[in-house]
Amino acid sequence: MIADTAPASAITPGTLPDLRLLAICGSMKPAPGQDQPSACRTLLHAAMGIVGRAFPAIDLMDLRDEALPPFQGLDPMDHPHPGVRHCHARIAAASGLVLSVPAYWGGVGGTFKSFVETVSGPAYSAGARSPFAGRPVVALIVGADAASAAAAAEQLPVILHCLGARQAEPFVVVDDPAAAGMAQRAIQGLVVATASLARDVATAATVAS
Repeated sequence: MIADTAPASAITPGTLPDLRLLAICGSMKPAPGQDQPSACRTLLHAAMGIVGRAFPAIDLMDLRDEALPPFQGLDPMDHPHPGVRHCHARIAAASGLVLSVPAYWGGVGGTFKSFVETVSGPAYSAGARSPFAGRPVVALIVGADAASAAAAAEQLPVILHCLGARQAEPFVVVDDPAAAGMAQRAIQGLVVATASLARDVATAATVAS
């Protein structure tokens, strides 16, 4: 069982104007008919549950629930699947993003990469604009093994840069979520990163107003 604790310094309750964070789970596990939990989803939900006590304006998006088609080179605004436009709009409306990204076979999981491409469209389209553009991002990377986690930690900043997003805090990287104490450290790390993101976004919103 994951303990529901976090560093006290990570959370400062308060009213945050014009702030909405979107937390995205990039895992498709478990497969239909299976009940093995996804570490990406479990750790993300645990961390957001803690942060949400002080910063309640956190929405969740789960790629397993969205069930978008794979990338087909289509402009998201003209995509025949309504879920693509819906996800594009939710990302674009967010003040900041919290990503939980699985890493398999030497890098960022293919489902997450396909999702990014599908909601952003082909980069060569005239006037193409990623919904991630301008968004500050924190991320949890959950590896199937140490090498895949390390590779994903190198790849994800490149992907975010190409999307026009900004890495707001160092990524929280988990080599083996089943290792003793690793899940709790991951949750605490993501709580700290998300709380910092929320405060930064709130400060920017206050200055802008």
